[in-house]
Amino acid sequence: MKKFILRILLFFGIVAAVDFAVGKLFWNLQSNVAKGRTGVEFYACMESKEDILIMGSSRATHHYIPQMITDSLGLSCFNAGQDGNGIIMQYGRWKMISERYAPKMIIYDINPSFDLVENDNMTYIDHLKPYCREKEVRDYVSTIFPLERLKLMSQMYRYNYKFLEIMSDCVRGDDGELKGYIPLYGQIRPEVVERSLKSHEIGIIKTDETKLKYLERLARDCRERNTKLVFVVSPFFGGGSLEEKSFSKVQEIASQYGASFAYYNTSELTSDIEIFKDSQHLNDDGAKEMTSLIIGLMVFLTE
Repeated sequence: MKKFILRILLFFGIVAAVDFAVGKLFWNLQSNVAKGRTGVEFYACMESKEDILIMGSSRATHHYIPQMITDSLGLSCFNAGQDGNGIIMQYGRWKMISERYAPKMIIYDINPSFDLVENDNMTYIDHLKPYCREKEVRDYVSTIFPLERLKLMSQMYRYNYKFLEIMSDCVRGDDGELKGYIPLYGQIRPEVVERSLKSHEIGIIKTDETKLKYLERLARDCRERNTKLVFVVSPFFGGGSLEEKSFSKVQEIASQYGASFAYYNTSELTSDIEIFKDSQHLNDDGAKEMTSLIIGLMVFLTE
């Protein structure tokens, strides 16, 4: 019996040692070697110190050009948008950023799918898991999903979706000069145009209380740190299928905490075929136009 117990202890000891070693290896690769999107994510979470941060989903990543903002306003800017993610992930990222410094301004692009609509919030913590060595992130994730606290004790679990991406980004070139912006090229396909023009039903969003809670906390935190927060709804092709009152909760949060709300889904940009890559995303030309509008808004807000 004693030998059996010792073997069990030895087994778990080996597992723990391997788990620790793998976690340390991938943290070092992520923080010191990997470029590409892994490098951008690490910079946004652990090193960014720019005056202006862009946050949100892929519509943030593809719609705002930091260098244009810097050239126009003389303020440093970084795009910390994350494809396929919204406030659940971004508030965790904000927890790390705000421990380090307070930006002068945050432009947060609201995407209903990731910031308002009820869906599986568990999918949004994958990009936070590698940073759960930071207590504030680990506590945040565990508050939303209590069972994660136990799982996050495993280093390998923290990287279970990132192994291949990190390895790939260790041999990729650096895209750091774009400061997080990912340009899209090409134009929306004719069949998408036709489909979008036929589907102009007005819809009301059924909102997710957890998402709204963390949008509100972001607004509250920004007010406490004297960071100007601007919620933006950038254009969907054809104006999308959501009317402005669907965003009333975001407007209420903005009003309550002294943030701003800018709605561009009724602008002329929504009908310009040449500036859309698809129904959800502007191409590089569209991003230039959208960034110009945001620069004008920032000038107005700081006057």
